[in-house]
Amino acid sequence: MYMKTEMSTAFVLSGYSENMVSQQSRPGILVFSRLLKLQYVNRRALELIRTIDRGMTESSSIVFPTPILALGAEVQDCLDDRLKANLWEPFEMSQVVSGYGPRILLRGFGYSNAAANRNSRIVIVLEEISSSEKNVSQQLHARMSATKTRTIGAV
Repeated sequence: MYMKTEMSTAFVLSGYSENMVSQQSRPGILVFSRLLKLQYVNRRALELIRTIDRGMTESSSIVFPTPILALGAEVQDCLDDRLKANLWEPFEMSQVVSGYGPRILLRGFGYSNAAANRNSRIVIVLEEISSSEKNVSQQLHARMSATKTRTIGAV
């Protein structure tokens, strides 16, 4: 399952300021509306999406791989449930995926808006996990110490 969106409908961060930060430490950031309409994407997110699925080759559109869509849908479902229950705190869900390159940690955040639930946002952060066993263990422990994979928790 793929979702395709036109690049012109989303704000893309220019690469100038991103070049000042090391490639490995930069996260990819996707921001969606509550109904999963793309609002923002940075260049690093596009790079990391290509490592998950090389099928994203069109220059004027983004094709999201299944793991990103699945996480977005899970965050959306949870956000809807939390809005019905009048729970306004942000929450996080995460998973690790691998594709044609390094493993990627996907972290999905749900941010509800008490005033207007249509303005709630879903943020997906993509982070490359380094290849050495020691670094993988340290990174996963540091990033997921507050929450477990596929577990919802307060941010």
